[in-house]
Amino acid sequence: MAETNQLLINYYKKEEMKKVKKMMEGKLEVREILKNVNMEWISKEEVLDILGEDYEPIIKEGKVANKNKNTLNTLSVTQNTPMEIAKNYKKYFEEYNQNRKQICRDKNISNGTFQKYLRLNYLIPGLQELVNNKKLGINPAEHISFLDEKNQIKIAEIIQNYNYEITNKIAQKIKRDFRKCQKLDEKYILSKEKIESYKNGRSFKIILTQEEIEKYFIGVPDRKIKEYIISILKNTKDV
Repeated sequence: MAETNQLLINYYKKEEMKKVKKMMEGKLEVREILKNVNMEWISKEEVLDILGEDYEPIIKEGKVANKNKNTLNTLSVTQNTPMEIAKNYKKYFEEYNQNRKQICRDKNISNGTFQKYLRLNYLIPGLQELVNNKKLGINPAEHISFLDEKNQIKIAEIIQNYNYEITNKIAQKIKRDFRKCQKLDEKYILSKEKIESYKNGRSFKIILTQEEIEKYFIGVPDRKIKEYIISILKNTKDV
C-alpha cells in the first residue's frame, strides 16, 4: 500500500512539474505560476527550482495591486511605473543586505527580472523619464545603465532630438564597445553616427562542432578562433 501511495504521489508531482514547464513557455509571472499549481503535490521551492534563477516572465505593467497587501511583501512588477518598480527593487536590495538569491525566493522574482529593474536605478534622470514614457525599453535601458554619465546624457539627447529608437541589439553593442574602451583605458564617445553604424552593421553566427574545432583549429584557444579566421580571410584573395 505504501508503495502504491508513493507511486501516486510521484505521478501527481510529475504532472504539476509538466504544468509549471507549460506555464514557463507562456512566460507567465512567477506569482501566477505558483497560484495555478497544486501545492499538495509540489512545493514552492520545487517550483522555483524548475524556473531557475534566469527565468524571465513577460512583465505586465499597469495592473492595480491588492491594497490590503504590504507593498514590500508582494510583487511590484504588475503596478506603477518602471522606475517606481526599480526603486522598490533597490529597497529590497538594501533590506536584504544585497542577498539576491534570498530576495528572488522571498519575493517570487526571477534573477533576470530583478537585475533588469535594479539596473534602472543607475540611469540618469533624463533616461529614467524616457523609460517611464516608454521611449526607451527596459531591456536596452539595462545595458545603457553601465555607461558613464556623459554618454548617458548623449543617448538621452539623441532619443529626444531625433525620436530615435535604441533597440536591445544596439544597446548591447554600445555597452560592449564602452567596456572595451574602459579595458584599454580609451575614451568612448557616443554619437548619432556611431549608433547608425550599430544599426546598419551586419553580423551572423557560425556554430562549430567540437569535432570541427579539434580538426581545423588545433592549438588555437577558443577566444582566438574568430581572430584566426579573420586573419586567414585577409590573406585569401578569392572568398
